[in-house]
Amino acid sequence: MSFLRQIFGTTKGPNSTSKTHSMLSPATSPPSRNAASDSTTRRELLRVVLRNTLNRHGIPTTWIGAEMLLATSRGREPGIHWRLVIRHWDPRLLTHAVALQNALIVRVLAFDPLAAQWLMGISWQFSLPDESLCPPMPHPGIWTAEQRPDDPDSVAAELEGGSGDVIAGPVRIGDTAPRKGKSAAEEEDDDVKADLERLFAVRDAELELNSRRGGGDATEPMYLKTEPQPLERDPSSGRS
Repeated sequence: MSFLRQIFGTTKGPNSTSKTHSMLSPATSPPSRNAASDSTTRRELLRVVLRNTLNRHGIPTTWIGAEMLLATSRGREPGIHWRLVIRHWDPRLLTHAVALQNALIVRVLAFDPLAAQWLMGISWQFSLPDESLCPPMPHPGIWTAEQRPDDPDSVAAELEGGSGDVIAGPVRIGDTAPRKGKSAAEEEDDDVKADLERLFAVRDAELELNSRRGGGDATEPMYLKTEPQPLERDPSSGRS
C-alpha cells in the first residue's frame, strides 16, 4: 500500500477537529467565518510546505508550483485538493516524484497531524513553457522489455561499429576475476599475449596496406633510400 493511501485511506469522524482549526479559529466564531479562515490557513500551509521541501532537497522553487482547489467528498467536510504543477522539464523530477510527494505529505503532517481530514488528494500536472526538450514516445516494446542492470564494463558492447584503429575482438577491461582452472598470474599472461597479438595484427595490416599502395615489399622500411651527396669543388682553393 502506498504512503499516500496510508495517509488518506481512513476518514475521521465529523467530530474530529484539525489542529490548525483548534489553534487558529475561536470557538465562538460563526461557522462560515471559521471555514474561510481554515481554508486560507491551509492554503498558506501548503505553499510554505512546498517551498521549504523544495529548498530542503535542492530543487529550484520555480520548477514546481501549486494550485489549491476546493474539493468535496461524500461523508466528509469540504477540503483542499493539492495540484502540483511541473513548470520545468527535468527527467530527474519524474524519477524522484514519488519520494518528493511522500516528503511533502510528511511535512504537512508535521505541521498539522490531522491534515488527512481536509487534504483530499494530490495530483500532478505538466505546464511547460517549452515542450521541445521533452523526448518523444519510444518504441512500444520498451515497456515490456527486460531491463538490464547498469554495468560499466558493458559500455563497449553497446557501441556499434567502432574505430578503424581498433581490431575487433573481445574486450576484458575490468575483468579481474580469474577464469575457472587458471590462476590470476596465468590470466594476466593470457591478457598480455592477447594484447600483443592485437598489436601485431595492427602492424601487419598497416604493412599490407602500404605494400598495396606502393607496390613494394611489405617488409621494406617506410622511408626513401638515401646516398651521400658529393661536395661542390671550390675553384679558388683548388680543393673540394
